[in-house]
Amino acid sequence: MLLEKIENFDIFRPKMDSSKEVLHAIATFEVDISPAFPYVNAELGGWDYDQTNQVLLLKLSDGKWITLHPQKIAMRGARDMDECRALLEWIKGQINDIYDRRDQITPRYVSQAGLKIMEILKLLPMTNCKACGYPTCMAYAAALREGEIRLNDCPPLLEEKYREKRDKLQTYLESYGWRALDEF
Repeated sequence: MLLEKIENFDIFRPKMDSSKEVLHAIATFEVDISPAFPYVNAELGGWDYDQTNQVLLLKLSDGKWITLHPQKIAMRGARDMDECRALLEWIKGQINDIYDRRDQITPRYVSQAGLKIMEILKLLPMTNCKACGYPTCMAYAAALREGEIRLNDCPPLLEEKYREKRDKLQTYLESYGWRALDEF
């Protein structure tokens, strides 16, 4: 087990706006968890991975973020103290489980933040049909990049005549570890 003991766990309101209804938290520990980052990035689809500075940013649903540092975990956007604790236990469990299985995982050194909206747009049907719920294919591409929606939310993309574009888009998204936010 890589991460066993949390030395300190502080939960607080954002310093810039203490009236916000969300909490932030920082957990610190002595062990260096950075060897797990490429594997956690591969398994959880990290939003941004800075290999040089050993920082992995995970974007979760409902505006929650978890940032992994070698000896610190920072969380933002929790609703209450119980959710802060639950998020810490969840990520701690993920780190340990993934690290234990690292010999079965291909590490990933790129991140979802590298996805380009224009590259996504080029692979869409460009119908601007609004069937996805967005006013344009550009808006859909931006939401897709952020993981706010799924690939299948574009009905024309499911048509046989767009199969090649869909397959290329799927490959492009997967090459960056893309996942819809609700897949966690």
